[in-house]
Amino acid sequence: MTSSSPAGLATPPPERLSAAINPQIDVVSHYKNLIATDPSITPAIAAIESLVAALTAQPLTTITETLTLLSTTSTTLLASRNNPIPLSAGTELLQRYIITSFQNNTNTTSADFSSLRRQLIQNSKLFISRTKSARSKIAQHALPFIRDDATTVITYGSSRVIDAILSLAAESRRYFHVIFVNPSSGQEPSDSPFSQSTNRLLSLGIPVATVPLAALSHTIASIRPSNARTTSSNLILLLGAEAVLENGAAISNIGSRLVSAIAHDASIPVYFAVESYKFTRQFPLNYGDSDLQKMGAKQSVLKFRTSLEEDEKSEMSFGVRAEKASAEGDGTVDITPPELINALITENGTITADAVAEELIKLWF
Repeated sequence: MTSSSPAGLATPPPERLSAAINPQIDVVSHYKNLIATDPSITPAIAAIESLVAALTAQPLTTITETLTLLSTTSTTLLASRNNPIPLSAGTELLQRYIITSFQNNTNTTSADFSSLRRQLIQNSKLFISRTKSARSKIAQHALPFIRDDATTVITYGSSRVIDAILSLAAESRRYFHVIFVNPSSGQEPSDSPFSQSTNRLLSLGIPVATVPLAALSHTIASIRPSNARTTSSNLILLLGAEAVLENGAAISNIGSRLVSAIAHDASIPVYFAVESYKFTRQFPLNYGDSDLQKMGAKQSVLKFRTSLEEDEKSEMSFGVRAEKASAEGDGTVDITPPELINALITENGTITADAVAEELIKLWF
């Protein structure tokens, strides 16, 4: 979805002015470098940092030039990713902030613009530093969900924010178990994010079990009483998200919807831990590949084959691409509908999925 600009500050069409505004840095390379060198950074924050770097490096002299550069670099960065949805949450937020700042300073002269530009860049960098503390705040808000009564936490794949929550719970001497649901049925490499997460918890003395996704229903049945169909207070599903849509649906690693559906069917509460800057003004009509494609994602899970050889090549290349892309924050995703989600745990507290639209209004207006 393309965000609109306030009246009087509409961003000029990129094709009209992009020839005159040539970015001084390669925003795509800058983004990839941030992702590669900082394991703690999220795609949204890396995108914001890349745009701020582009604004800092460019000798801009007018509001029009600034908005044009911001628009063209955002478009270039989003087009470079297979899954631009997590990035778009950050780029839209930065664009909205800068447009609003300009709107509040419509009488700015050329002599004042340089000072205003420096202030915008400084404030943008301050915003980035503040958002990086969101993860620890989410961990604090999530701590009450991991009670010191032998809680079993089920989680899927790997997530930085889930790592922070579980590490804080361990350091707070909560007694709990963790079931890691492995997206694949094979052995994970020792340096994969999944293996690093399990090893970190084991080093903290937390009992950890790893089960393949295909065995999750069986695992739940094995650890619950045979007659239990009511909500179990000592079992929770805790997941991270790459983005949250306007209706409260969560975009996360592919398989998250299936895991959530299994937990929901077993009356296990489903919680997504996510930073509020990942909320995006996208509203899905459904929850498949076509809906992700409308948001800019370049993925197609359903591919029919015409030969065995073609199928083997497709599966092998898909696995290689998925592993590499996931490490770069550009992996295959799915959408978990809001009706499967009990709550979203953010740095500002815990909210229900239907409260996301209201939170977006607070962010944007």
